[in-house]
Amino acid sequence: MNTNRDNRNKSNKNNIKNIMDELDIIKTIFSNIKYTGNAVKSIGDDCAVFKLGNQYLTITTDMMFKSTHFPEILTPFQIGMRVITANVSDIAAMCAKPLGIVVSMGFDYPKKAFIEELIRGMDFIAKEYECPIVGGDTNKSKELTLCGTAFGITDNPVYRENGEIGDDIVITNNIGRVYCGFKILEMKNKGIINKNTFKNLLNEYPSIVKKLTEPKARVKEGVAINKYITSCCDISDGLGKDLKYMGNFEISSKKLLNAVPKDVVEFCTKFDLNPVDVALNSGEEWELLFTTKRYNNVEEELSKLGTKSIKIGKIIDNGCYIDGNTFKFGGYVHRWSK
Repeated sequence: MNTNRDNRNKSNKNNIKNIMDELDIIKTIFSNIKYTGNAVKSIGDDCAVFKLGNQYLTITTDMMFKSTHFPEILTPFQIGMRVITANVSDIAAMCAKPLGIVVSMGFDYPKKAFIEELIRGMDFIAKEYECPIVGGDTNKSKELTLCGTAFGITDNPVYRENGEIGDDIVITNNIGRVYCGFKILEMKNKGIINKNTFKNLLNEYPSIVKKLTEPKARVKEGVAINKYITSCCDISDGLGKDLKYMGNFEISSKKLLNAVPKDVVEFCTKFDLNPVDVALNSGEEWELLFTTKRYNNVEEELSKLGTKSIKIGKIIDNGCYIDGNTFKFGGYVHRWSK
């Protein structure tokens, strides 16, 4: 009997058990920070909020690494777009108007052509969001690392958890395409499909590829519905996780399927996937998830922007359910392992 090896195995198992995931780390940070100064809203929402006269300043930050955040099919231009969009989406989730962003960049072996395209992508989408890049930092890193910090302004910040009983739960546009895009990459990387099939799928599902590679923050939508909603967040880690911010709710899979586009349904049929599960676990969609008592006003304002609004359920007094069954939260959580 190899006692030393058995002891090492037990030690490794204990070490793995002791490694925290993203939610554990956030709880630990939150419980140990006591000083919040004059912040109106501190840790625990899409943005921190400070009152400035009759306005509110919203601040957010988002960090991305090449190995975990940038799908291999992204161009340097699209990577640049992505880091700006991820940060600005948090500003949109507070229904605020972006003011500007600073971006810190870590490079392993920087090449001029790559950096030029990266910055052009940042600048291109920053102009669309009316959120200028106004500073940042550069440093050496083991892999490409991009960290943005964005600022916004509003006279009415909308928080994640202010929904009230009877409110409709609504999402913008559609969800599910990003999940399918990652599924195509996963099948290729695992050898389930060959390179030709991979290329054919990218050509067959252009809207899926577009949503994966060039998602958009819903800035104009957030500003437009600010006065008509009670709570809001962006769908970044998947609806199945982000719904937890809504409090107690009942959602309908039938209504949720109204937010699943035809190409996603076709993809699910082709690869034997459940479209409801796909909709619940599709992260980095950056659509808005919100609650409202004034759906007709919301629908009218969003339609002016060419944006759809889909009701998927309601806030209730107790419990979390889908089709009357207890809801099992899903979505994406960053985890660490040995």
